[in-house]
Amino acid sequence: MSKRIFVVDDEPKIGNLFSNVLERDGYDVDAFVNPNSLLEALDEDSGEPDVVVTDMIMPQMDGVELMKHLDERDLDVPIIIMTAHSSVQTAVEAMRQGAFHYLEKPVNLEEMRALLEKAIELYGAQQELKQIKTEKQKQYPIEGILGESDPVVEVRETLETLCNASNTTVLFTGETGTGKNLAAQTLHYNSPRAEEAFTDIDCASLPDNLLEAELFGYEEGAFTDARDSKEGLIEVADGGTLFLDEIDSMSLALQAKLLSFLESREFRRLGGVEDKSADVRILCATNSDLEKSVQEDEFRKDLFFRINVVNVKMPPLRSMGDDVLLIGRHIVSEFNREFGSDVSGFTNAAREKLLNHTWPGNVRELRNVIERAMIFVEGDQIETEDLTLAPPSRLDEREQPVGNNGFQFALGQTLKDVEKAYIRRTLETRADDSYADIADDLGISKKTLWDKRKRYDLDEVVDR
Repeated sequence: MSKRIFVVDDEPKIGNLFSNVLERDGYDVDAFVNPNSLLEALDEDSGEPDVVVTDMIMPQMDGVELMKHLDERDLDVPIIIMTAHSSVQTAVEAMRQGAFHYLEKPVNLEEMRALLEKAIELYGAQQELKQIKTEKQKQYPIEGILGESDPVVEVRETLETLCNASNTTVLFTGETGTGKNLAAQTLHYNSPRAEEAFTDIDCASLPDNLLEAELFGYEEGAFTDARDSKEGLIEVADGGTLFLDEIDSMSLALQAKLLSFLESREFRRLGGVEDKSADVRILCATNSDLEKSVQEDEFRKDLFFRINVVNVKMPPLRSMGDDVLLIGRHIVSEFNREFGSDVSGFTNAAREKLLNHTWPGNVRELRNVIERAMIFVEGDQIETEDLTLAPPSRLDEREQPVGNNGFQFALGQTLKDVEKAYIRRTLETRADDSYADIADDLGISKKTLWDKRKRYDLDEVVDR
């Protein structure tokens, strides 16, 4: 489709010249000798231009006044100012107020062509980004955080407040499956950074050296396989948002490097000597107790305070009451569209079954349960027999002690907690045995046992 150019100049010959030249280049040109005529054409809804080229000095109004009128009509297109040499400073001031660029009279036609191409190209890219932003805002509205219970309402209100605080670091906490990633994307796509990238990484999915390279990038030759330089996610997300999921998995050394970036907004790639900067909002998430990790020296206290500026606590599904049914109906609607089915909802008995389940997997578990039900349901409503729920004895009794021979642990404990407790118990009960024998029975080396004793601060258990 041909691009449309509006030209405004009180000298008719200028408009005629532009029309003759630009129409041969494939543009559609509307020439006006009066700025008011251009505004009337817009008011009559005769179609919007892709670029406006206007003289600066005209009897009815100058170019800056015309810009204000166009802005009042929400016409968001590049505006090029034409000016005599003596008024160049005025044109520069117009650029500060939003003009795309200026052309000095007498106009160089080749310069004009190049400027028009650049304006249309950049404007097209901006419009594409705005379209993406609009689509993402529709995909991630704050109202998309579903629920009417108090904890969910509080989450939505907090996100609403945080949208314009686009530099504030936010920590999302909550159990697995509570929607921390969804909340982070919702915050990004409803903020001034929405036209820039949202980039996320699961810190637990990579070993520490690879995670550092992914975050900060690296220079050619920084390590064996670094054949080329590569931007890190911090650079990729410049201007936008970087979401660090499971941040508690990050080593203390890498935590220090992240803290340094958060304080200075500067970093170095691996193997690099040049300081780089990036304007990126950092969002973090964890399903663990970071305060406990700080007390156990497994997470830096200074980094915790730096990322915990605002803590958005995502509630578990079992605390949301009837929201289970509200979210469930929404999921049913989604799968109706995907499967081309027409399931109206749940029977009374099925609703009771959903309400009575404790949902250890939260919304993610609910979605999986409903997806399976939607595949096998035979009627227009989901019955109790269509709902396959995890046995309570396996997933709900998290505080039930498990173990024998005097060693017990709760299902809610981490592997690290269990290992520490087991090594402590072993050292306490085998005080007369050698380190070598104990390590051999544990299936680890004597050095590894010594290192774990130091790491878990078990020196007081036994003096060897």
